[in-house]
Amino acid sequence: MRIGRTGHGIRSVVQQTVKGKRHMSQGKYNVILDTLPKTESRLEVLFRQGGDGFIQVEYGREQRAALQDSFRMLAVNDIIHAKKIKGLIETVPGLRTNLLHFDPTVVDVPTLIAEVKDAEESMPSVDDVVLSSRLIHLPLAFEDSETKRAVEKYVKEVRPDAPNVIDGYNLEYIALCNGVSVREAKDMFLGTEWFNSGGGFWPGGAFLWPVDPRCALVVPKYNPPRTWTPEGAAGIGGPCVFTYTTPTGGGYQLFGRTAPTFQFSMKHPIFKDGPFLYRPADRVRFHEVDEDEVLWVHEHVHKETDYEYRIEEGKIVVKDYLAWLDTDEVREGIKEQNARREEGVQKAPRL
Repeated sequence: MRIGRTGHGIRSVVQQTVKGKRHMSQGKYNVILDTLPKTESRLEVLFRQGGDGFIQVEYGREQRAALQDSFRMLAVNDIIHAKKIKGLIETVPGLRTNLLHFDPTVVDVPTLIAEVKDAEESMPSVDDVVLSSRLIHLPLAFEDSETKRAVEKYVKEVRPDAPNVIDGYNLEYIALCNGVSVREAKDMFLGTEWFNSGGGFWPGGAFLWPVDPRCALVVPKYNPPRTWTPEGAAGIGGPCVFTYTTPTGGGYQLFGRTAPTFQFSMKHPIFKDGPFLYRPADRVRFHEVDEDEVLWVHEHVHKETDYEYRIEEGKIVVKDYLAWLDTDEVREGIKEQNARREEGVQKAPRL
């Protein structure tokens, strides 16, 4: 396929994809290098070209937010690292993906894929997975003045008519999209642990997903994004919560502010071994505080360096989690919340 000045080639690919008649993997530019077939306990595994020194391992061809995919991906990631593959530089696990960074002058693509396949086949069932998982307790001040200032700046400088800003903030919009009240939305943020599928997007960041799917909130991201977000801001995009590690731009709907989770200077004892608080497979539990307490925490992390983070060692027994997930109570709760969300989406303005 040749792409000319008119861009017909690009439009053709888009049309074919939308109509479902053809996938990119079947065209001239095939980025899927290899696959492993679907099994009873695992989706099809795709190996995608990610550049000269990168391969992306992906579970399934359809996007889904299912923690069992992340549980398996992280367990396989541990097996990959235990192999000590010469030429493998680092891995970046996600919810249903793992990006492998390697040195192509040391290890070739077929060899690396064969090693990952061996790791996958050595763990036949996700039910067997037991993950080490710390529980991190973090304070959360809803509707604090700093994140409100970020929203105010956005309305003033970027999008004055932003429909996701109601009464000067995003919480009302978050609630509206999910068919709940603001208080119910707050209780959902507080009512579950949030599982970190892996770091990415921004140094020290964590992609946090609700362990209890009955507390899942889903919202679109800013359109266009913000130019400024304060350190410690807590936001949600899609079903994923993110706590901002440094002042930066951003597109997640803001709902409050929490403790620092990154320190470049590494002065505080919690950061003595590295600037990041989060690790893959961590769980976060928020507890509500007022803004003064969050400001005090920031002062005592960055200046006084005497704030004591509350972190508990623990494990996730996947078999037990999946059994709980399949109970009538949980399945009914998910069904009810999905129905409320469908109703809310019809009322919420589009971004």
